Amino acid sequence: MKTLLVGLMTVLGAAFSIAGSEATTLADNLKVETGVSVSNFTTDRGLATREDSLGASILLGAPVGGGTFAFDFGLHDTDDGGELDFTASYGKGISLLGQNFDLTAGVSSVESVFGDREEIFVGLGYTWVADFTATVWHEDNNEWYGVELGASYDIETPVVGLVASPFATVNIADEYSAVEVGVKATYKVSDELSVGAKVSYNTNDFDGSSFDVDNEWIIGAGASFKF
Repeated sequence: MKTLLVGLMTVLGAAFSIAGSEATTLADNLKVETGVSVSNFTTDRGLATREDSLGASILLGAPVGGGTFAFDFGLHDTDDGGELDFTASYGKGISLLGQNFDLTAGVSSVESVFGDREEIFVGLGYTWVADFTATVWHEDNNEWYGVELGASYDIETPVVGLVASPFATVNIADEYSAVEVGVKATYKVSDELSVGAKVSYNTNDFDGSSFDVDNEWIIGAGASFKF
């Protein structure tokens, strides 16, 4: 918890020190997005998180220092009660070796009946034909270190506003490795409202742990609204 708090303070301090003269216009540029979701199973970094959940979320984002500072809160209703997740992050486009990347750093906390997790992470995103991500993370409660690699590709469909996105994610950590492969579909109803669905296959080799995922198929759906 101490590491998480230090990380959160660092992210907050950097973001607000960058803000400077932009502070007076920060509220005017605040972006708000809300969402609801339902899923038969949920994972995080390839680890079991919750079963049969109904969730509500709110995302607050604001431009700071040429990037975006964001808070993302999620409340999930499960058979075991309510669970709260949050992420505080700062993202900005950068140039490395003549190539454009998206840099994101932040902290997150996940409440779960299988075991709570608190994390610090730094990731890079790159687009070339498909979208690729590489994230280095440290989980504080269990002192785990890991790397998450992801790839996705957006396919326009004959239906206007409907996009199908096959994806794959691999996590390699001290104690386990995990794989998720699936497809997401997103339909843009309007500039403000979008609905989506996801089907994916998940597994990890964390046998004997409460975080074990054994050939699990995840089916979920949700909607988001931008104010």
